[in-house]
Amino acid sequence: MMTVRVPLDYYRILMLSPRADKHQIEQAYQERRELRPGERSWLVGFSPQAVEARAQLVQEAASVLLDPEARRSYDEHLTLAHPTLTVDEALLPGVLCLCCEVGEYPAALSLAQQMLDQGHPARSDAILGRAVARLELGREAWRQGAYEEAAHSLQTGLAELEECQAFPQLQAELRIDLGKLRPYRILQLLDPNAPAAMGKGVAAAPALARQQGLALLKAMLDERGGIEGGGQDGSGLSTEDFLRFIQRVRRYLTLQEQQELSEQEAERPSLVAAYLAAQVLLTAGYVEKRPALVRRARGYLIRLAQRQDVHLEQAICSLLLGQTEEALSHLRASQETEALQFIEEHSAGSPDQLPGLCRFTEKWFQEEVFPEFYALDPAQASLKAYFDNPQVQAYLDEMPSRESSPAGTPSPPPTLPLSQPPAAGGANHPPAPFQQGASQEPSHLPKWPAPWDGEPASSPLGEGSPQAYKRGLQEVERHHRSHSGSRRSRPEPPAPSFHLRLAAVVGGGILSLVVSWQILRSLFTPPPPLEQPQVQLEQPPVALENSDQAKPSPEPELIGPLAEWQGVQRVRVISNDGINIRQQPSLSGAIVGTAPRQALLRVVEVRVGEGQVPVWLRVEQEGAPGGWVAAQSGSTRLVERL
Repeated sequence: MMTVRVPLDYYRILMLSPRADKHQIEQAYQERRELRPGERSWLVGFSPQAVEARAQLVQEAASVLLDPEARRSYDEHLTLAHPTLTVDEALLPGVLCLCCEVGEYPAALSLAQQMLDQGHPARSDAILGRAVARLELGREAWRQGAYEEAAHSLQTGLAELEECQAFPQLQAELRIDLGKLRPYRILQLLDPNAPAAMGKGVAAAPALARQQGLALLKAMLDERGGIEGGGQDGSGLSTEDFLRFIQRVRRYLTLQEQQELSEQEAERPSLVAAYLAAQVLLTAGYVEKRPALVRRARGYLIRLAQRQDVHLEQAICSLLLGQTEEALSHLRASQETEALQFIEEHSAGSPDQLPGLCRFTEKWFQEEVFPEFYALDPAQASLKAYFDNPQVQAYLDEMPSRESSPAGTPSPPPTLPLSQPPAAGGANHPPAPFQQGASQEPSHLPKWPAPWDGEPASSPLGEGSPQAYKRGLQEVERHHRSHSGSRRSRPEPPAPSFHLRLAAVVGGGILSLVVSWQILRSLFTPPPPLEQPQVQLEQPPVALENSDQAKPSPEPELIGPLAEWQGVQRVRVISNDGINIRQQPSLSGAIVGTAPRQALLRVVEVRVGEGQVPVWLRVEQEGAPGGWVAAQSGSTRLVERL
């Protein structure tokens, strides 16, 4: 019978040190006589012939090492650096089993491939040994941070087993490891500083690696059903862990990559992705000086405003579109206490909050938004540079003075479902930060730390995430703004003219932020009409008095706005961008439809309002549901009597 030299020695077979004494050898022999799989369940897949050959080799090792003379002769010829052992060819399945058992996986892989190439009768043992070696070598590469090398080893092992249609349980184990490895791979493939650590023999061309990482990320999102989705993607990540993962991934994505990804995800629909799309478009419009992208961001914010307070972001959006009255209106509706305090502090001496809003906008971009993008150079980004740009000036000059949604943009869905309902009362007690071992992990999660573990308590999508995201998913652990207090009541000063506003800004040293095109335009054009402010549904900005009992007053002696509209039967919409039709006479009422400019409406009831909207008209419109419309906003007429 032929003999073969294999990379083993008697000490390794018994898992002993060459300095082991007789008692240790006897104890090791007793422990190694029987095959004990333990956690390595794949050992039971070896054939009875392989197990018998293994036992024969263990017996032979103990016999030599327990005989002092035989051991001395063996040690004289042993080379510890490159040990070899001559065995009969029939014992190769046992050698293969031992190599896998004692952790000699490169030797097992080489021997198994050799047996298959030579057509050894123990083909099943060779297939198993090769797959086990690839599984364990992949896990070793994983521990060393060479995630692509690990994936290559695991994928190769799985493909070989699928081709042979063998060992389905081991195939499942390989698939589980590939699933939980995928987030690590995505981070490494997208990290520009990581390709050198991907592993030996793995192509790491930056462009190809980045393309592969993006493909893996999109596949993972599809399998989960989106950022908030609960689908099974094989990673074993909880919603909280996945959001931490998304937070880390964003810092490796360019502005263009984030824009494409977030807008695609927003169509699922997704509150989180809708906010990210708005933030990305705002950033692109600001940095690249493209106000058309800011208008697209407005559309996403309008969608979010149906559910959550995003007035601060809407104020920034309106400011970048040169609509200062609308921006200040959103500020008045916002409940972002900390941000409003900053804005007020930096508006000291000014008749309004415009100087502070300009300061806050630049601070928001620099500190909270720009760090969430890879390879973004915001060195030249400022409000002055934005508004001084000729293309920006030309675009804003041609844009309507106010609008409710970007022109040419399809209307968004009326509602966006939440994965979880908002916490009662608006209070949010975020879960404790994920720490390995703090909660029971899925059995197939890796036992070594994940790169998103141990993060400081922070928002999974960065400091600039909206309240919609934090309350809806209950995954936020820290927010950059304080929501603990209620809305601060503060007297609203009389609205100064647009010229006084600009003069105050210039006098306060904010000339660099309020641009020359606005000053020139304001000298020759009247102030733009006010748009009805978008407000949070749960907290209307106006307290209605006895709205349920209020009746149209027929007394002819009525004076003021109500008397002006009493008895009117038809009106025409004169607002440039149409007007919203609501379920009830309140800005907090749900919007049930819109009436475009020049639309004719039949008035069936008149009710008194308050503050910004002194009169509400209940109207009927052909082909659309009836509801309430505001007759005017402030001093600006929205409809005219017929």
